[in-house]
Amino acid sequence: MNLSHLLAHLPGAQVSTTADTAITGVSYDSRQVQPGHLFVAIKGYHVDGHHYIAQALASGARAIIVDQRHYQPTDALQSALAQAQALLIIVPDSRLTLSPLAAAWYQFPAQQLRVVGITGTKGKSTTTALVSCALECGGLTTGMLTTVDFKVGPRQWPNTTRQSTPEAPEVQALLREMADADCAYAVLEATSHALSPTWKRLADCAFDIAVFTNITHEHLDYHGSFEQYRSDKAQLFAMLGQSAQKSQHTPYAIVNADDPNHRFFLDAAPAHAQRLTYGLHPNADIRATIEAASPAGTRFHVQSPWSHGTVQIQLPGAFNVANALAAVSVALTQGIALDQVAQALATVTGIRGRMQRIDQGQPFGLIIDYAHNPDSFTQVLSMLRPITAGRIIIVFGSAGERDRAKRPLQGAIAAQYCDLLILTDEDPRREDRESILADIAAGAEQAGKQRGSGYLAIPDRSEAITTALSIAEAGDLVLLLGKGHETSIEYADGKHPWDEVATAQAALRGLGYHGR
Repeated sequence: MNLSHLLAHLPGAQVSTTADTAITGVSYDSRQVQPGHLFVAIKGYHVDGHHYIAQALASGARAIIVDQRHYQPTDALQSALAQAQALLIIVPDSRLTLSPLAAAWYQFPAQQLRVVGITGTKGKSTTTALVSCALECGGLTTGMLTTVDFKVGPRQWPNTTRQSTPEAPEVQALLREMADADCAYAVLEATSHALSPTWKRLADCAFDIAVFTNITHEHLDYHGSFEQYRSDKAQLFAMLGQSAQKSQHTPYAIVNADDPNHRFFLDAAPAHAQRLTYGLHPNADIRATIEAASPAGTRFHVQSPWSHGTVQIQLPGAFNVANALAAVSVALTQGIALDQVAQALATVTGIRGRMQRIDQGQPFGLIIDYAHNPDSFTQVLSMLRPITAGRIIIVFGSAGERDRAKRPLQGAIAAQYCDLLILTDEDPRREDRESILADIAAGAEQAGKQRGSGYLAIPDRSEAITTALSIAEAGDLVLLLGKGHETSIEYADGKHPWDEVATAQAALRGLGYHGR
């Protein structure tokens, strides 16, 4: 593709010469540059790509995009550009060029798809997976992008990037794969970081449907305030129906009526968008009434403008009812019958690392979840405590080099709801693992737990899980929180491979539970 074609989508770009050149790829990491690439230099939090322009040129970059705020020309750099016969393009904000550049490079794949975006503090990954399932039961092929997994048609694989929403080139590459695989829908988890004006990773995704799950005080270290966090998330709704090529489709703004901020998100949608609410709230357009609940799942009745009926899911808790109801809402707007959706959702045994039940014939429950902060602890534990007959044994830790203030809060909340706490590694990084556990223990002790009887400190996570399972008796529930789907634990020397499910399954086999 010629550089001039790409630059046509970057108004305001200043090019060093009128000459054109063929481009073979777009990279923002100098280590990924191949001969003929366009390299986009971005100043990040820890690394400034402008320091790696020479490396990109040495690897064969034919053009360089720099940020006018951070680019500092030197004689050596000018010489390297001249020697490589590479073009220099200066833009006001190089980070914001990634999305339009990537969309143009991959020939605007979102225009060939119906794109569903799902945002919220909690429930995004689960809701995204349930929406994909609900659409496919109507015979529609989907692609999916979540914190947990990527999916293109029948092919699904783990997201090992540790990014809920990857950078725009990765997003657009996945959308191109989906379009080429004849997917009808792309279902994307849309994080506040990716939606924020600073990043705009999803700016060229041509969203047709926006879903809001809920919002709590989270990521304020990045957004600065709750109001800004909420505003950034609402950008998903503001982007609805912006594609002129999709003008024949009605955009849908779908929000959780149980969240007090839902009206803010509806108001952010354009006037021509169809607005729908879902939830347990009696005034919701698509509402649920819970009929039965246990750690094994939930049954609820759905009332909607289209139809009504009963849905049974193998996921516990009112929040999973809300997640499932969001999927029902999307499917109904796309012409899929409620009974079809109910049949499909009933088969979902759990999203990897999200309230995932492990059953190998043991007489006690075992659930793995990604909950890793005080609010998610309260949500999960307050839901499970009333429906658990025996003890709750919880295994968890807290991330090193991150918010220390939350650690005693986690300990106190776990102590309030659980009978035995086993404190262990999450991602210690370069922080002393024993100090992290001591911070958590302080909160547990203030809530009345004593070391040895109310809580144990076992830094090695594998040993902690084995200990919890060996202590559990019939009717108890063992909770493994904090790692969920993640494939590594970070220590001072780097990432160590980790699989929470496989570790738990191996520990169960060691105790004689091999499955039915």
